Amino acid sequence: MRYASITDRLAHLGSGRWAVHTTARRMKAAGEDIIELTIGEPDVAPDKALLDEAARAMYAGRTRYSNGRGEPGVLKALVDKYSARRAHMPGSVTEKNFLCFPGTQTALSVVMAGLVEKGDGVLVGDPLYATYEGVVASTGAHIIPCRCGRRRNSIFRQRISPARSRRKPACFC
Repeated sequence: MRYASITDRLAHLGSGRWAVHTTARRMKAAGEDIIELTIGEPDVAPDKALLDEAARAMYAGRTRYSNGRGEPGVLKALVDKYSARRAHMPGSVTEKNFLCFPGTQTALSVVMAGLVEKGDGVLVGDPLYATYEGVVASTGAHIIPCRCGRRRNSIFRQRISPARSRRKPACFC
């Protein structure tokens, strides 16, 4: 069987970072005091009020897929917020300006697929989140690591060699 070329681009990614995560989980289960910063999963339980509201909604019949464009209330809130910021351009912000995704990884993957392609460079703050490498590599682009400093917007103050990307690099912080 022949697989898509994306499998070759992603074959070498992530195993070392997942090994760190697995080791941390094992240490935590053994009673060691561990603060996990590996995969972005919350290390605290959701607030009871959130769980109660989710249960209430499900018991009331909210058990199907939501609108793929986004929940109407969320879209309205976004339009209201950004319309206020762009008061000088009435009507320039509509629901069509927003895309809602089921999770950060999905959103990052779709945005990267729409912005970059093979040969492009993507500026990524270093240290970086474990999955960024795979998200960027899946497009055929490559990461240009940028050291993050304490100063605000330090990643944007660095000089990036134009030779590292065939087009102006995208920035992913």
